[in-house]
Amino acid sequence: MMRKLCRPLWKNKFWKHLGLITLVTYFVALPLLSLRYRYTAYDEVWHKDKSHAQELMRNVNDQRIKEAQNYINVYGGMRNKLSLQQPADIGITIITVSRNRHRLDQYEPKYLTQVVGKTLQLLNETKHLKLLKLTYSLFLCNVDDEPSSYFEFKNLKEIVTTFNRFPNSSSRPLFQRSIDRTLEKEKEDYIYCGEQAFKQNVSNILLMEDDALPNNDMISVVDHHLYSMGLSKTGPHQSDITFIKLYHPDRLLGFISLEKERLPELFCLGLILTTCFVKAYLTIHPIEANHRKIIWLGFFVYSCLFVLAVGRQNFTALRRISKYLYQVTPAPFCCTPAIVYTKAGFHAVSSYLKSVRCKSGFGKDTAIDKLRKLNPKLRALLIQPNLFKHIGMYSSLRDQVLDPF
Repeated sequence: MMRKLCRPLWKNKFWKHLGLITLVTYFVALPLLSLRYRYTAYDEVWHKDKSHAQELMRNVNDQRIKEAQNYINVYGGMRNKLSLQQPADIGITIITVSRNRHRLDQYEPKYLTQVVGKTLQLLNETKHLKLLKLTYSLFLCNVDDEPSSYFEFKNLKEIVTTFNRFPNSSSRPLFQRSIDRTLEKEKEDYIYCGEQAFKQNVSNILLMEDDALPNNDMISVVDHHLYSMGLSKTGPHQSDITFIKLYHPDRLLGFISLEKERLPELFCLGLILTTCFVKAYLTIHPIEANHRKIIWLGFFVYSCLFVLAVGRQNFTALRRISKYLYQVTPAPFCCTPAIVYTKAGFHAVSSYLKSVRCKSGFGKDTAIDKLRKLNPKLRALLIQPNLFKHIGMYSSLRDQVLDPF
């Protein structure tokens, strides 16, 4: 009896069709797709030329420098500092330190110029279009321990309000480089810049590192979500937020994770694609109703594997279509390139950071993670997909050129 029920299904052309679709998808389409998009399951398939990638990144970097410098020159002629827009809901504060003082090579990455130029451009464009619900100020926080030779910063301080942790070289303490000392200084720099920003009559601050380049929609997305969260003087008040992360490393945003939203997303996307595939297949190849459950199961397994292979990062990027589609989730641990702090939230974080000493294996981001574990009431959020690109190939922490991959 069982053989009679199974035989028609086993002989059904569906299995041949699904097998053919699977072969084409996983051995042709996705490998080709991985040539254009990162974070697929095929990242390790193709040979990666490190030197070629570094050259390509420098070319892209040079183009960004040119565009940023052109805008800064135009903006400088306006003689209108954005930081004069006080009081402000958000004080955007760029923490900066000189990179590659020709210790590694002769290249000038000029990350600060790019980030300042892009931020000024986004603020001015959205302001002229009258799209903003919040008000913004822009500050530069120079924490370089050799400020007299940080020429890139000197060229920008005329158009943006600045803070200097070490006003001149003679005022700085003797600083001998080691990983422990560097991590401790980085923590102290972070606290200093946040405290100085809050002295400028702002309600919240966005602390960004000088190699965190804003995306084109960063201001509009931040403005929409922060206003809806109540981080404005006129909007609905919501005081339980400690901080909101605007960037998390892309390599850590995949489906395989302990974050509770990841696996439900995988199965939901799989179910949506399954519905589309089944509908299309049954339109082309009608099948008896009693065999349709196995069709659904076959396409569901195929769809989930397809979604997993393409990568969550590439599916999440579709949310960039509109600021209303961006996702707000609990913030995962790690990394501080761009974070919005409420005043109470920064006070809690900075107070704890002052009580600990950073060292190898225990940087400021690890310390913040430990604080969250000690105090689960602290509410940390993440806006996805990322609103920044981490463009820093020259590491100020490790004094080396990083692997572009």
